[in-house]
Amino acid sequence: MTNHKTGLDLLPDNLKAVLTQNNISSLYQPQIEALENGLLSKQNIVLAMPTASGKTLMAELAMLKTIFSKQGNCLYIVPLRALASEKFEEFTKKYTSLGLKIGIATGDFDYASKALTENDILIATAEKVDSLLRQIPDDLCAKLGCVIIDEIHYIGDPHRGPTLETVITRLQSTNSKLKIVGLSATIANAQDIADWLNARLVSSFWRPVDLKEGVYCQGTVKFADGTSKEISLEHTNDEMAALAIDCVKDNGQALVFVNTRRSAQAEARRIAKQMRQALSHEQKIALSDLAQQAAKLSSESTTLGKQLCDCMKDGVVFHHAGLNPEHRRLVEDNFKNNTIKVICATPTLAVGVNLPSRRVIIRGLYRYVSGAGMKPVSVMEYKQMSGRAGRPQYDTYGEAIIFAKSKKEQGDMFSNFIFADAEPIQSYLGNESSLRVHLLASIATGFITSTESAFEFVNKTFFSHQNKLYDLSEMIIEIISFLEAEQMVTVENHQITATNFGQRISRLYIDPISAVLIRDCLKNMASPINPLSALYLICSVPDMMNLSLTKADIEKVVPYADTHNALFELPIPFSGDYTNHLKKIKTVWLISRWIEEEKEDSLCNFFGTGPGDIHRFMDTADWMLYSTIELAKLFKIPKTKPLYDLRTQVRYGIKTELLELINLKGIGRARARNLFDKGFKTTADLAKAPLTALQKVAMIGKEIAQSIKQQTDKLGMNS
Repeated sequence: MTNHKTGLDLLPDNLKAVLTQNNISSLYQPQIEALENGLLSKQNIVLAMPTASGKTLMAELAMLKTIFSKQGNCLYIVPLRALASEKFEEFTKKYTSLGLKIGIATGDFDYASKALTENDILIATAEKVDSLLRQIPDDLCAKLGCVIIDEIHYIGDPHRGPTLETVITRLQSTNSKLKIVGLSATIANAQDIADWLNARLVSSFWRPVDLKEGVYCQGTVKFADGTSKEISLEHTNDEMAALAIDCVKDNGQALVFVNTRRSAQAEARRIAKQMRQALSHEQKIALSDLAQQAAKLSSESTTLGKQLCDCMKDGVVFHHAGLNPEHRRLVEDNFKNNTIKVICATPTLAVGVNLPSRRVIIRGLYRYVSGAGMKPVSVMEYKQMSGRAGRPQYDTYGEAIIFAKSKKEQGDMFSNFIFADAEPIQSYLGNESSLRVHLLASIATGFITSTESAFEFVNKTFFSHQNKLYDLSEMIIEIISFLEAEQMVTVENHQITATNFGQRISRLYIDPISAVLIRDCLKNMASPINPLSALYLICSVPDMMNLSLTKADIEKVVPYADTHNALFELPIPFSGDYTNHLKKIKTVWLISRWIEEEKEDSLCNFFGTGPGDIHRFMDTADWMLYSTIELAKLFKIPKTKPLYDLRTQVRYGIKTELLELINLKGIGRARARNLFDKGFKTTADLAKAPLTALQKVAMIGKEIAQSIKQQTDKLGMNS
């Protein structure tokens, strides 16, 4: 019997050399099991293992084997953009020296360059892969030899799951020789997923860093292994701060998970006040420098950004989707390099980028659910959070500690979370809205050509594998009838073909319901379209996220709604109650104030949102306006010229007077305003201006001024 003590003997020489180059001299036991079970063969495989147990390296070996054997290119699918960026940087650093081309695709859903398929490894979100399959399916699939699905348990996500599931179904159906590797945390029904993929399951609970799970109550942590630990409250009566400080004093780092953004900010401020006692003089200097760096990252200062910088000086930060991307990246990078000691975050961080810590502290495993009150989070979510405990490069153990307010709650936490099994993953593809979107996409690309092939397609999904007795045929027929009635498809002699309208909807990556609403409103709206009416239209479609509405908001929004009431009436009936109507109007109000160049901080404070949220709202609004313009062109609706300018305003957050200046490369919202206010109102003004005059404008400087002059020269403004 071969001795697989290091596992390297299971590898061909070229892969062994890659590991040696990356200073890997032995493999973990679960990794050896993966190799023994056919990781490098044509066999599909699902690896269900805890965080940091080496799943990604196994995926890399499977891809390298495919590439070195000239069996095709590789696709690495992730659930989140942040993960895509992390993997892109990681793979680029490791494999470009081998001559491999690493690509990333996460952005514009209406853009599909065939050049993407030339990469040896392409990293993409499931949504982007779905978009590519709608536009260049043959180019993408023809060259693929191996697909990695990271976090494959995301199939059980109500929002993203159906897209991931249909992407996998289409890839597997299109190329029967395709090797699929699914990566997952340990889940209850991993065998179900493996059976669906005709894959071999390798499941393990082994971790490179032991995990101690426990519950804190009244000064003591009781661990599941029977041990306990006293937490000193000598210098503070803030128990959460004491748990974090105790870890940092022992040269560890802590992740604190709370339920809401506001709680994350409040917790960070409280812990920061107590943390200075645990920091060395050198650490305080480094953190002060980092806080100054953070303050310079954004072109506009916000209250949220100032709060972050204030906490950062003491080694503590908060992390949530409301932060702008630059601040989130700075926080993540400097937690990884051990400069930042504590992150207070919402649970979304647990499934985002790889940020392990010595100690994970979890406060509040109950969450408010509309109409149902406070409900416990899933065991799966708890496992995701606790799995972040233990830094392989620093620690021999990790601690996941739940914060309990009473002895009774302490006992409940053990039974309901620590000793409980994670819930089975369930498919959400049986939802009519999800199925409608993906059926149209499959028809538009010729993957589905008849009602029978629609049945066959759905029968290949995880939903059908999991719900063998549940018949979706009636829903499929109803959806096809809807698509035909709305002229998205034609049905003739049992054959289904997408119309130009159906094709365009699919490529635009929007919900068919959104497309119907936009089409019918455009045909009936007065000309020219008022900008507020256009914004209300895009805020009324299913694809557009709207702001939440509190009781306090109603008093502010209703007068604004009444003032512009005539502009907030769509020319066709639509479903929705008055509360939803006000949510749309609140979102319109945010966008309209953004394009009036109101400061981000003012918008954040007034609308109760964060800088990161504002930019996500504007990205979606930009996409919906683009889709509206494209559908208007398709149906030859002539009264939509104002939409072009409105889209540019939304993208940059500018008044109409800056539209000409914003077209210059390197000129954004702030620089355009500074130039305009100094009298440079057109590109002709810039062309005539001396270089020295431009350099004196705030935020311009010599390099930008030279770029402006070069661009105006190319436009022929100086001739």
